[in-house]
Amino acid sequence: MASHQDHENSPDVVTSMLKVFSTDVYALIDPGVSLSLVTPYLAMGFGISPEKLLEPFSVSTHVGKSILVERVYRDCTIFVYYKDTMDDLVKLDMVDFDFIQGMDWLDACYASIDGET
Repeated sequence: MASHQDHENSPDVVTSMLKVFSTDVYALIDPGVSLSLVTPYLAMGFGISPEKLLEPFSVSTHVGKSILVERVYRDCTIFVYYKDTMDDLVKLDMVDFDFIQGMDWLDACYASIDGET
């Protein structure tokens, strides 16, 4: 994954504070990512156990590293602008962000990111 500063300066993504369950998280909303991702440290506070994937898969980072993904948190409640929605969050060790919201959630909510200011 690119650095925290790289993402904040990119016109293609949005950073924001969101609430997952009852926890405020620093999130990256990235239409270039197909899944929604969460750090294991943050997920410890969810009060639910991750489900083991039947078929683990690799996630490629922006720096060319590949990380094996084996677990997912199903049906997590995400609050955005006082509305809640559900998403499956893939457990992934990350450093710069607690949470990355991907296209799976944007598509399900009929949301888009508008680059106009």
